[in-house]
Amino acid sequence: MACARKVMIVGGGVGGMTLAIALRRRGIAVQVVEQARREDQLGTGINLQNNALRALDDVGVLEECVAKGYGWNTVANCDSRGTLLSRITLPWPTAPGRPGALGIMRTVFADILARHAIAAGAELSFQTTIGQLEQRADRVIVTLSDGRTEEVDVVVAADGVYSKVRRLVFGDAHQPRYAGQGVWRYTVPRPESLDGFTLFRTSGGDTVGCLPLAADLCYYFYLETSPEKLRFDEDALPDALAARLAPFEAPEVREAVAMIHDGRHISFRPFDILLMPPPWHKGRVALLGDAAHSLTPQLTSGGGMAIEDAVVLAEELERGPDIDAALQAYGRRREGRVGTIYANSLRICELEMGKSPDGTEGTGLMVESFKLLATPY
Repeated sequence: MACARKVMIVGGGVGGMTLAIALRRRGIAVQVVEQARREDQLGTGINLQNNALRALDDVGVLEECVAKGYGWNTVANCDSRGTLLSRITLPWPTAPGRPGALGIMRTVFADILARHAIAAGAELSFQTTIGQLEQRADRVIVTLSDGRTEEVDVVVAADGVYSKVRRLVFGDAHQPRYAGQGVWRYTVPRPESLDGFTLFRTSGGDTVGCLPLAADLCYYFYLETSPEKLRFDEDALPDALAARLAPFEAPEVREAVAMIHDGRHISFRPFDILLMPPPWHKGRVALLGDAAHSLTPQLTSGGGMAIEDAVVLAEELERGPDIDAALQAYGRRREGRVGTIYANSLRICELEMGKSPDGTEGTGLMVESFKLLATPY
């Protein structure tokens, strides 16, 4: 089978744009198809562990990300009053110019990736979707929503947990499921005292966390357990979140609550999770990121796993002339590592849903997971 000369990436999020940059650095033509407008990036922020930073370094965008985000390297456990119970320094390999982990606003990160993809020569088509997809022995014929027909060597589905491409190619057998928990996120000015991943827990097991995003920004998150998915009108979010944060007396949390009606970004999202069984490709169509594995966010590794996917897939497509062998190798390299992080994230989620006030097991799983992520991808 011939090597990949042109790849279509469906989805212009974190994984898709990283893949576009990685492929262009290897001389492979790239077309990215994204249904949203370029300016319609959503979300509060993203935290990237050391493994994701190594991958971003590999594709040449880390320096700008570090300059515009906030590096951190510790996990602090506090009670609801803000009293420090423990602080763990994460077991990351160090390198000049690379922090242990990095928080950054999603809009800022998305802009960095898009600019680098365009500068590298990727073709980006926003407000465009897949209409039809026909696989042949030596190519994939794709009909786009704007009427164009493209012939490419490989299609990569990076279009999220509700992936249209996955459904077209793999059918409806694999569907995301609700994990029983959701997360509130709330962006505020960063208190100087919160310079790492900080968790506040009540005696009943309720948890609020804080992650830095920039020198002057952070976001708080509150994990909520409910047997059914909760829905909130946007104008109801401030009061609902303030009520949930009422048991937390830590000064940093109370300062954040005092600003809750100032129009700052608040969101709530239930966790819909998925782990596709192998293989992650069918013919010349491969899955990447949330289209293959959507994790609960307890290890803040969903974006990092997608970034790793992108670098590994680009490496395998460059390595040899056989596309099927490259896609098989990509799956083999990713399945075990992603599966462990998926399982550990879900286990921590289950512990939190049990409202256990003892964070020992969850913290232990977090540290073990981070040790795994410190190994090569």
